Amino acid sequence: MARKLLFGLVLCLLTGCTQNLFQSTDKTKYQAFTTDQAYEYKLRKDDKLTISVWDHEELSVGSIYSVNSSGEEQGKWVLVDPDGKIGFSKVGAFPVEGLTVAAAEDNLERALGKWIVNPQVTIQVLNKEVTVLGEVNTPGLLLLQKERNTLLEVLGRAGDLTVYAEKRHVKVARAEGTALREMEIDLTQLDRNYANNIVVLPGDVVYVPARKGKQFDKKAGTSLAVTSAITAILLFTRIITGI
Repeated sequence: MARKLLFGLVLCLLTGCTQNLFQSTDKTKYQAFTTDQAYEYKLRKDDKLTISVWDHEELSVGSIYSVNSSGEEQGKWVLVDPDGKIGFSKVGAFPVEGLTVAAAEDNLERALGKWIVNPQVTIQVLNKEVTVLGEVNTPGLLLLQKERNTLLEVLGRAGDLTVYAEKRHVKVARAEGTALREMEIDLTQLDRNYANNIVVLPGDVVYVPARKGKQFDKKAGTSLAVTSAITAILLFTRIITGI
């Protein structure tokens, strides 16, 4: 009876299946997309900004120049509102949506020039993030601190790939207006030039699927542990009963 029970448990563990919630059944081919080498981030609605005005702490919001500088975690930032504007001292509602950071800084310096001699403004975006999911060692939201961030750099900052990562089918999803574009990258086939041109943008989602052997390895490990436990119980029973 014990042998039948053991055989049944091992068979169940080896043949059971676990659904991967992140595995898509959509067989649509992924369309590759590239990013212009001259790409610069443009400010969007709901962006969180710190604004630093050199030598004018009273105007700054989350100033990088102050010894008491703070940002998103302390709540010291301004939000780009639904009209694409920020509220700022001296200039009131100031339009920034669609501008690069450098252009927004220049416009704000010109506006402040009415009250300040040669103002120097620095704007930082606090919420330039990508989401990295799947077989990486540190999945989750990742803050982009540079203007250009390649896929390989993002994966490196996410703790690199796990041993179960399927390197041939890494996916990047990008929202463009109401449309969602996706591409699939085979990391085993990338040459250096192409790898440097795959730029991940704020708002992108990077997904590294698991290779098929992962579930088998897990089941095999579980099966071995269960088999060892049952064998120990049977041996202990034999010792006790003298069979």
